[in-house]
Amino acid sequence: MSILYVHGVAIREGDQPQWETLKRVTHGALWDEVRAALQTHVAPSVNPADPQGVDISWVYWGDLGASLTNKGHEPSGWPPPEPPLTLNAAALADELERGLRPDLPADRWPELVEGCWATAQDAGVRAAIGNVPVAAQWSVALSAVRARLGLDSAHLPQRLRLRRHQNVRRVMQDLRRPLEGFIPYFVGDALDYFTRRGTPRQPGPIATRVLAALKKSWQLSRSRDEPLVIVTHSMGGQLIYDVLTSFLPADPELSDLRAAVWCAAASQVGPCKALGLFLDDQTGEGSALDASPHLGYFWNVWSERDLLSFPAEGSVPGAHDTDFPLGGRSPHMAYLQRPEFYRTLAARVRVQVAREAAGEGCTDSD
Repeated sequence: MSILYVHGVAIREGDQPQWETLKRVTHGALWDEVRAALQTHVAPSVNPADPQGVDISWVYWGDLGASLTNKGHEPSGWPPPEPPLTLNAAALADELERGLRPDLPADRWPELVEGCWATAQDAGVRAAIGNVPVAAQWSVALSAVRARLGLDSAHLPQRLRLRRHQNVRRVMQDLRRPLEGFIPYFVGDALDYFTRRGTPRQPGPIATRVLAALKKSWQLSRSRDEPLVIVTHSMGGQLIYDVLTSFLPADPELSDLRAAVWCAAASQVGPCKALGLFLDDQTGEGSALDASPHLGYFWNVWSERDLLSFPAEGSVPGAHDTDFPLGGRSPHMAYLQRPEFYRTLAARVRVQVAREAAGEGCTDSD
């Protein structure tokens, strides 16, 4: 296992209930796609004589991440299924407001709130609603509010314009909805790791899994005389930073483990270090990354177009930054979709292997 990939937050496998919600956003960061690209572009740099023999694996920790106990409320359509007269005055006023709000500019919403509440309390209106078939009751209720607010046919052009704006809003909601399902797992997985990561000598469940994969990776790398390459995406970088600087120095069985190159794509390692969130900042133990015997070269990849990625130079000694040019609708995932990212990583590996062969393998500030 000479190439090891550690994914970021909100990655789940297909047998987990969150899969359908998350895959729309995380497409491109899924393991089968990443593995194929690493095999094609990076494996030949790890072992030019036998690239197909390079074992490429990942550390899957999504099952140890956050799970939502309350999945939230999916707004129902309008009109509601309940007839108006089955609702109390407050609930009826809320539904009338929801039905008419798209027809009014925001500066009339205070008037709408009061008009809906007055209509819902009006016994005469409730009697009129009860005198028509159930299928027509919501239309009668809305007409009563419109009459109270003076919304007659003279307002039709304005209402048509507002309806067009409402159509745009629905399109934006369709774009926003996948992110609404993604963000709780994004935040939850990060909090779950930091609150349960343990101590250098007693690592938490996620760190334990990463350490076990690294141990196996290192053993296979030595048996094949291949360099060990670590690739992380997003939150995976925080996991590896803690491993290299705190967990490995505290584990005698892994004292000789060494990665030739660590590439942190879509990285948040820089701000996490600046904020003192890593174990070495909090315990005062471990080894600084630039002096670590466990790493040769740290390549930190971020992009100005990716608002969830950051530079590390100036915060993390020994970091080498690249502002990667990205496009598309999901720049945070786009690194892993770009062949030029993998080809550049392959070049980094070739250069670092040559440096180590020349006796220049330690991470430095050049």
